Amino acid sequence: MNIIEIPKAIFATANSHFFQSDLEQGAFMFANAHVDADEMRLVVDAIYLVPKSGWESQSEVYLQMRDSERAKIMKLARERGACAIDCHSHPQSGADVWFSPSDVHGISEFAPYAKWKLGGRPFAAIVFGEESLDAVAWKGDFTEAQRVDAVRVLGTETKVLRPNCSWFRRPRAKHRFDYGSYESF
Repeated sequence: MNIIEIPKAIFATANSHFFQSDLEQGAFMFANAHVDADEMRLVVDAIYLVPKSGWESQSEVYLQMRDSERAKIMKLARERGACAIDCHSHPQSGADVWFSPSDVHGISEFAPYAKWKLGGRPFAAIVFGEESLDAVAWKGDFTEAQRVDAVRVLGTETKVLRPNCSWFRRPRAKHRFDYGSYESF
């Protein structure tokens, strides 16, 4: 089981940043990894909000980070001894957010770079919609993305969010999948 735990204050900061306009936004969360044979738990303790100057290209449907920004973020994670979680938003997706084909391509290319830069520590990615999210993770040999089973928002009460698992089931024309959505326990 793979779980990401995010303090409520960091989750709120991320959401405010992600949905400030109709443009996609990005951030990196830094987490400590707790890994055993059956479970990986990434416990977030900090966030870096990518500023407008960090993007080579930024639109309603696409983000391309500057190489210098990417290097800066990996340096921050390395200095903290942390895992990196690549996060971005898809405004106007509501309860139906999913990783786009360009997300899958870009994040898949970035994962081995993160493994190299962070000494093999796990890496994850989350895409946020206003009412849903999706997430994947890499650990071990990084041969392929792994499902994230839950994102827990930790506060007075824990809110459990179920990722949509779009990475593993690509939408096809004229077919609508039954995506998951926010679920509280």
